[in-house]
Amino acid sequence: MKIGIAAPVPLHLLDVDFKGNLLPDTYNRVPITALLINALLQRGYEIVVYTTSCKIMEPVIIETDRVTVCVAPYKPHPGRDFFRSIRQDLIQLMKKYPADLINAHWSYEYAWAALGTNLPVVVTVRDHALTILKYHPIPFRVVRWLMNGIVLSKAKELTTNSHYLFKLLSKTEQKKTTIIQNFYPKLIENYFISYEKKLDYMVSVNNGFGKRKNIENGLLAFQQIRKKYPSLTYYLLGHNMDAEGLAYQYAKKHNLTQGVVFMGPKSYTETMEMIASAKLLLHTSREESFGNTLLEAMVLGTPVVAGSKSGNVPFLLGHGKYGVLCDVDSVNEIQKAAEKILSNSTFANQLTGEANRYATASFSEDSIVEAYITMYKKVLKLKSYDAVY
Repeated sequence: MKIGIAAPVPLHLLDVDFKGNLLPDTYNRVPITALLINALLQRGYEIVVYTTSCKIMEPVIIETDRVTVCVAPYKPHPGRDFFRSIRQDLIQLMKKYPADLINAHWSYEYAWAALGTNLPVVVTVRDHALTILKYHPIPFRVVRWLMNGIVLSKAKELTTNSHYLFKLLSKTEQKKTTIIQNFYPKLIENYFISYEKKLDYMVSVNNGFGKRKNIENGLLAFQQIRKKYPSLTYYLLGHNMDAEGLAYQYAKKHNLTQGVVFMGPKSYTETMEMIASAKLLLHTSREESFGNTLLEAMVLGTPVVAGSKSGNVPFLLGHGKYGVLCDVDSVNEIQKAAEKILSNSTFANQLTGEANRYATASFSEDSIVEAYITMYKKVLKLKSYDAVY
């Protein structure tokens, strides 16, 4: 079976020998699609990657023994024509380099393009367009919301990555939807660190600075936490978290930089190492469709503080059994939740132990990837459920 993955894919994370071929820069903020491709490759499947890059003017094709990478140009201001030119380029690539089935991730241009072919398509819904529009009421998000509606109406097979997202779908959409949650890659289990060996810092990992991510309250809470724990450092990782980014600009303007290190984007390995060594992961986001960073912290042995009403977060954290939940709109509540962990190592150890056992039992690569493969074969109506090598 040859599987197509149409999505933003950080190509540098693929476990593939490209034999010196130069990879175009692609969207690199979300590793989950690359992790899925790697897992499918490890199980013997051929893969065709359909993705985009804003650094190229013409399509780029890179072929290896078991992977074909098709990269379309990402044109400026794509929302003005509903991503029409990008979708057309993707459709041409999908037809010229076809797969037996395409799994398109997110319900926007990649999925719309895949649905424009005659190939079997599974659309994986990874966010809720209307919720994001409410947090970011700008024309671009209106376009995305409209595209999402078109995709969900056209798609015959859907998956969502959480029960939270499933409940936000219409009854009609739910009837054609399978819940396949996110997974963590096996390799990060090797980074597990017990609480006694943690270093004296807390960490947040976010891509973007805005109302939904709510970094401001994390910065405000940390300054209160420092009064009791003056040696504690706060590391901010991710897009817009660098030394000149929006988070720093806000912190500088409001005199919130003391004890804060603005690290910006880091590699996946560096990010896992930073989370593993932290005394706690603070996640102040007001909404998450799943919460990959939280899952990774659970596997790595790092206690989590996150929002009690933040989308899928309370479900992922067992409604407080696997992390400390709080009102992330309250700086004082964030402070109290963090200090509950920092002041009690016995509690922190118990929390991380239960979180690790739950995460490794429920979100392993083997079980989740097998669910994807089962879905692909169901769509293709294959009789054999053995991997094709």
